[in-house]
Amino acid sequence: MKLKFNKEQLELLNQIGFDFNVEKDLSDDEYFKIDEKVSDYFAYRGIENDEANKIGQICESIMDILGEQ
Repeated sequence: MKLKFNKEQLELLNQIGFDFNVEKDLSDDEYFKIDEKVSDYFAYRGIENDEANKIGQICESIMDILGEQ
């Protein structure tokens, strides 16, 4: 499956780092790796004062795309 990420989302995904191209047709395993890593990144860097910061908002938007599949 191929997911459509915007520029901001792609920048964050590249910052998180994956050993595959997130812009290509993804296998189920790659899809779940994105979900897991973005969720972890959100938990560690996306929350300030019990609210989503800018990183958290981008993570949430990526998780929304994943949830639509």
